Amino acid sequence: MATLEKKQDLSDSHWYSRDGVPAYKMLKKDGGERNTTLRDARKHGLLPSVTTIFNIMAKPELDKWKLSKAVEAAMLVDRDQGEPQDRYIDRVIERSREEVTQAANLGTRIHDAIDAACDGVEPEEDLRPYVEPAMKSLSSLGLSDIRREDVVVNAAQGYAGRVDLLARFGNSNIVIDFKTRKTTEGQKVTPYEFQAMQIAAYGMAAFGSLEFTHGANVYISTTEPGRIETAAYDPKQLMSEYEAFKSMCAIWRYLKNYDPRS
Repeated sequence: MATLEKKQDLSDSHWYSRDGVPAYKMLKKDGGERNTTLRDARKHGLLPSVTTIFNIMAKPELDKWKLSKAVEAAMLVDRDQGEPQDRYIDRVIERSREEVTQAANLGTRIHDAIDAACDGVEPEEDLRPYVEPAMKSLSSLGLSDIRREDVVVNAAQGYAGRVDLLARFGNSNIVIDFKTRKTTEGQKVTPYEFQAMQIAAYGMAAFGSLEFTHGANVYISTTEPGRIETAAYDPKQLMSEYEAFKSMCAIWRYLKNYDPRS
């Protein structure tokens, strides 16, 4: 279970203008770019992304996994004779992050390839085992009015975010978010913390109501190519998730001493 954790601003925090323009970077005075900070957000009236709001919560299971990777790396990386401790620690940390980085890079490539496939672009050969089953699953849903990679804004609660896919199915609004996941044969795929809440936040920002909104996380296995699992959320669950998310927004505003609401 996640617990509240007051953190410093993270470098991967994402920000948006009130009209939905990404503001992830700011220009440096001497040229180049830097990550947008909370101070910049206050100055320019920027909105945090949904995932940036989630950063106030500690995630014990994820932290435990990261610690296990650090321990594994320490067992594999030998300390050079006379090597300063801080340099050795840096090398261990870098090694522990390799798997995370590789997984993130693959996830980004798969996500981008799915988006491109929607425009008729053939995926690279190594991505076909992931992209083609995902596209087949998506096409079987019979969705209409599909919008991809839309930035949605909820000025009333003071947040924004980029959504993988918005659509209609009959009289229902649809919100879909693709996730890559390492799976194990025979084991059920279940949503991680906040994933349903993320869908709810996107749905409210996109449609202004969750009464006729359904959502889903579509999980693409990177360890069992071809395996696609879906976690679906009905309007009742999304409305409950959104109520919890509003409370999280209030805590975020309190901790950051910044109210981005209009």
